[in-house]
Amino acid sequence: MDKAVRHHLYEFGPFVLDPSERLVRHGAARMELPPRAFDTLLVLVENSGRLLEKDALMRTVWRDTVVEENNLSQVVYLLRKALRDGEDGARYIETVPKRGYRFVAEVRQFEPANGNGHGGNGFSSRPAFSSSGNHGSPVGEAAVAGSESDGDSRPAAVADANGFETPAQNPATWRRWMPGLAGGLAIVIVVALLQSASWRQRLFGRADSGPIRSVAVLPMQNLSNDPNQEYFVDGMTDELITDLAQIRELKVVSKTSIMQYKGTRIPLPEIGRELGVDAVVEGSVLRSGDRVRITAQLIRAASDRHIWAESYDGDLKDVLSLQARVAEAITNQVKLNLTAEESSRLRRAPAVNPEAFDLYLRGRYAWNQRNPEGFGKAVEYFNQAIEKDSKFALAYSGLADCHTLLTLYGGGPSNMTEAQAAAEKALQLDSTLAEAHTSLAAVKVLRDWDWQGAEHEFHRALELNPNFAQAHHWYGNLLLGPEGRHEEAIGELQRAQELDPLSLIIKADTGFAYFLAGRSDLALQAYQKVVATNPNFLPVHFYLAKYYLQSGQHDLWLKESAEDDRLAGSFDRAQALQQSYAEGGFRAAMEAMAKSSRAVSVANSKRLRMDSCGSAEANAVLGRNGLALSALEDCYRWSEPDLLYLKVDPTWTNLRSEPRFQNLLGRLHLQ
Repeated sequence: MDKAVRHHLYEFGPFVLDPSERLVRHGAARMELPPRAFDTLLVLVENSGRLLEKDALMRTVWRDTVVEENNLSQVVYLLRKALRDGEDGARYIETVPKRGYRFVAEVRQFEPANGNGHGGNGFSSRPAFSSSGNHGSPVGEAAVAGSESDGDSRPAAVADANGFETPAQNPATWRRWMPGLAGGLAIVIVVALLQSASWRQRLFGRADSGPIRSVAVLPMQNLSNDPNQEYFVDGMTDELITDLAQIRELKVVSKTSIMQYKGTRIPLPEIGRELGVDAVVEGSVLRSGDRVRITAQLIRAASDRHIWAESYDGDLKDVLSLQARVAEAITNQVKLNLTAEESSRLRRAPAVNPEAFDLYLRGRYAWNQRNPEGFGKAVEYFNQAIEKDSKFALAYSGLADCHTLLTLYGGGPSNMTEAQAAAEKALQLDSTLAEAHTSLAAVKVLRDWDWQGAEHEFHRALELNPNFAQAHHWYGNLLLGPEGRHEEAIGELQRAQELDPLSLIIKADTGFAYFLAGRSDLALQAYQKVVATNPNFLPVHFYLAKYYLQSGQHDLWLKESAEDDRLAGSFDRAQALQQSYAEGGFRAAMEAMAKSSRAVSVANSKRLRMDSCGSAEANAVLGRNGLALSALEDCYRWSEPDLLYLKVDPTWTNLRSEPRFQNLLGRLHLQ
């Protein structure tokens, strides 16, 4: 990058980006971004308004390093979070599905007042600390020396040994800054008073006072100098969360939310506020062959004060025992009274086959990608782990989770049969696994429509792990909501949100629970929050389409339905729907949807199942009750998950008095 470009500052919204110092400011506050995130933001800002293809963007930022598209997605997510993209109507980074990203905010380029990147526009006159950047990246070059001229006839400012200009050296600059300095001095005095222990205590009370009743285990650091060990380190984070989550008196944030802080430098007090926790656990993992060292520290979130730190060494086969010792030490530090069952579970962590455990962690890492490809890889890893150790209960529970989600993602009833076998085997080996009880509960709903048996399994899962967000989530979404127990469903989903506050699927499903309960205003608010966070989150567009269909806002229904199809990769279907709507309006679009199942070959069973449920909905909207009921029979034949909400979905209001509909509800045990 040439020197002229490095002297430029970029302003957008309330932010100023300084390429020379590799920092972003929000007013007077510094924002430290990881090197790749800063490089990505700079490239986007420099190309404001232009679409940057994903491949080209990755080549520019990562240069010769081979990375996956997921790396770029994570960096963009981090940038959106740092810029608060979508809040109060402010938009910065637009995603163009299947292509790339575009910076959409208005950008103003200017040069600093004194030409060296410091001073004017709220920047300090002394050099700022630069982030630990990858200086080999295309936008990570060293800052321009502060003594260079800004190109006009005035000499460059002369600074003292500490980087400050004196009044004698540059009186014009000081006259210009005096009003700001007076205000700044007042702020400094106030801050100093607030930092005084006595003043802070008078104004706000002690930040360190009160018991610790909620924690977040932040992603552990990989000290092995081997990026291939990331799955192992993430697995250690997951296991520590699992151990702590079993303590009823302690609220523990789910892994889904905390993993979004991986690689970030957000201050701990801010993380504590975002997650609503009293303390955080930071740690690191060092693996060398079959030896493992786990280091952990407990920190009070509000004050960033260390409470406790310790290291644990052991063999890989004893790694679960090491994690349990860390969890027990943390519970001792926060002075919780463990029940006999909780204490027993922490202390009986079994030895594991190192190879099987290694494969299990690889499987969980793949499973957490939350897509069919990841589930397929995870199934392979879990099966390999079982081959290494046929009594490894965790591997069976992981396998059950894979088949459960494959069904929810459209895998079909055969996956639920395999999920049932795996969950039952896991419980046979270890009846205290909350994950396995949760998976078995989903099996009983999705395969057998056994609501009573499923509720028993959910209750047992939450007895074993009251902080298991997935159990609260699925209990509310898969059982209480479909049964029409709306207030209970909303309560469970709200509890899941407390435990996993950054989970978009929990937020979206909470909105759907409001929708089913007839609280449409709250449903729309929930959906809009999800869209503001991630406009390309597919499930929320499905929910919005249902909302606009029921409220009669057909233009918005078309928009959300087409967006849902596009994000799912069904571009032809989206185009056909829009064309039908353009030619004949809403009724023509419904006619096209109603005919879709008859137009598909019976041999293509998976597509037929999907289209049968869509056809049932379209015929119900058109008032063709007989055809709608016949299509619903097809859905029942394939055990389609869409039938979960048959009792409560307002789509079927006009069918409820039909004997065939009541008969179908009876077969689903929903009467």
